[in-house]
Amino acid sequence: MNADPDRLARGLRGHLNRFSHTVINVSDLDRALAFYEATFPVRRVCRIDGPAQAYPGLGIAHGRCRGWVLESRAHVRPPGALVAEFPARHLHLVEWLQPRPLGRPYAEANHVGIYRQNSLVSDLDQAYRTVLDHGGRPYGEPSWITLSPDGFGVRVFAFRDPDGSTLEMIEAQAPAGGAYAGMMHHCNLNVRELALSYRFYREVIGLDLAYYLAPAAPQPPGNGALGDLLRRPDGTVHDGDMNFAATLLSLRSDTRSPIDVLQWTLPGPYGEPYAEAHHLGISRVAFEVDDITAAHARLRACGHAPVGEIETWDMGEAGQRRVVIFKDPDGIWLELVEQPAYAGERPPFDP
Repeated sequence: MNADPDRLARGLRGHLNRFSHTVINVSDLDRALAFYEATFPVRRVCRIDGPAQAYPGLGIAHGRCRGWVLESRAHVRPPGALVAEFPARHLHLVEWLQPRPLGRPYAEANHVGIYRQNSLVSDLDQAYRTVLDHGGRPYGEPSWITLSPDGFGVRVFAFRDPDGSTLEMIEAQAPAGGAYAGMMHHCNLNVRELALSYRFYREVIGLDLAYYLAPAAPQPPGNGALGDLLRRPDGTVHDGDMNFAATLLSLRSDTRSPIDVLQWTLPGPYGEPYAEAHHLGISRVAFEVDDITAAHARLRACGHAPVGEIETWDMGEAGQRRVVIFKDPDGIWLELVEQPAYAGERPPFDP
């Protein structure tokens, strides 16, 4: 990534609307949909059912997939055509039909790549029981994990979906006199060098720092039940204490669903991100922009390479989308997607 004066203007910041969605590749869409709606605070919005087509940015010359767009239960729009709120990040469950998905999701909690998708719930113990009741595989019971030098932390547990992708639940405060429906929160990106990745996501993507988290001392690897395996950079199993440093980065207009850019310091980072876009697991994070032509030009002007061309994808019921595919400094897949035009008649004075 070459230095460029244009990066001083904070890259894509002027074009970012919101975090658009996180893509999770699954092997059996019907099974995954039933599991996510039963265990995660999400509900279906619409199908992804476009025709066979080329996905050049994903390295797929001729492909077809089916999927579902899911939204947080806590941010559900009212029925009908009226829009009552700014939408939070969606979750896209995608089953590739051609080519078929390959590999398995990351088994190691410190594997470089997008390791886990987080949500907030008010009754963590009930959420844990629900996961067990629906065949989920928690890494452990809900437990405390320290996140900052002053001892701040959260009560949390993580679990695997039917394919082995990692989902996480954090205990949130319940509103007075009622239960909290729950919502998706941050997505965790394990990186090799936090300082480098922090500069990329701030200067090129244009995100803002929400929190810096760095425990003062190592803690037992079971704290937070984040996973059941850690590896050292050489691939050998690490069974001692763990430690990390992380930056939670958000948009200036939407702090509900940040990205958690995290470097493991004990043990160090392990492995490489998925090379194939149709690999099973949490595949990529997408950012919505107002003008993809301008955003594409700005991304290239920032000196970041490689950057794919602008593509148009037909997602069936989910609509047509203009997208750009690229990767971060570690090779993690990222996506820009253009805000769809508002439906409805144009006034006669609008050319």
